Amino acid sequence: MMPSSAVSCVRSRQVLSWGLAALLLTASQLWAAPFRPGAAVLDFQNVGGYSGHLLSRRAADQLALDLGATGCWRVIDRTQTRRAAQQRGLKPPYAVGLMQELAHAVAADVVFTGAVQKLEVNAREATIRLTLLVECVDQISGQRAAATVQVGEVTAREKAPAPTDVLVGEALAAASAQAAKAVSVNTGLALTVTDPGEGKTVQLKPAAGVQVKSGYRLLLYRALVEGEERTPGKLLAALMVSEVGADTCKAQVLARAGDIHTDDIAISICARGKGD
Repeated sequence: MMPSSAVSCVRSRQVLSWGLAALLLTASQLWAAPFRPGAAVLDFQNVGGYSGHLLSRRAADQLALDLGATGCWRVIDRTQTRRAAQQRGLKPPYAVGLMQELAHAVAADVVFTGAVQKLEVNAREATIRLTLLVECVDQISGQRAAATVQVGEVTAREKAPAPTDVLVGEALAAASAQAAKAVSVNTGLALTVTDPGEGKTVQLKPAAGVQVKSGYRLLLYRALVEGEERTPGKLLAALMVSEVGADTCKAQVLARAGDIHTDDIAISICARGKGD
C-alpha cells in the first residue's frame, strides 16, 4: 500500500498537470482565423440624377464586391438582400429601424448604404467626377458606425475613346474601392470580455498584438467552443471603447440583445479612434 505522503505527492502532481493543461487549453482557444462580420449592402440613393435607380443599384453592387475584396467582411449576397427589401416594399432612403430589420432578416451584423451624391461631367477637360457617400449601421444599436465620402475621377482617353456610361462606371469603381478601404480600417480586431460589469460598461482584453483606441466601435458575440478554439457565435451587443489601459480597455454598451458573459468575444468594425 502506498504511503499517504506518496499519495499526496501524486495528487499534487496531477493537480499541477491539470492546471498546466488548462492553461495550455486556454492559450489554444484563441481564434485561429480572422472573423469577418456579416455585411448587407442595400440599394443606394441617386441624387446625382444620371441613370436614376440603375446607377444606385450599380453603386451597391460595386460596393459589395469591393467590401468582399478587402477580406474584412462576409458580404451577404446582393440578390438575397434585394429580395428581403422587395418583400417589405422598401426603397432607399431607409429608416434606421428598417435597416435593422433587413439586417436581421438576412443575418447581417451591419448594413451598408449610401448615395451617389454628385456626378460632374466636364466636357472641356474631358473628365468625369463621381461623389459617393457610404454609411455603415450596426444591427443591434442602429447607430452609424462609420461614414465616408469618396470621389472617383476619370479622364476620357483620346486613343481609346469610351462611352460616357463606361467612364461613369470607372469613376464609380474608383470611388467605391476607396470607400470600401476607408470603412474597413481596423475591422476584425479581437478582444475578450474579462468583466461584464452591470451591463453599462464592460472590461475587455485585446488579443495578443492588438491595439485599440478610445472611440473604436465593437460588435460583441457569444463565445462558442469548437474543439480547442473559441469562435464568435450569436451577436449580442454593440460597444464603443471609452478607456484604454496598458493591457485592458473599457467599453460602453450602446445596445444589447442579451446578457453579456465573461469570455464573450468582441470584434472591431470600421474602427477609427480619436486622432485618426
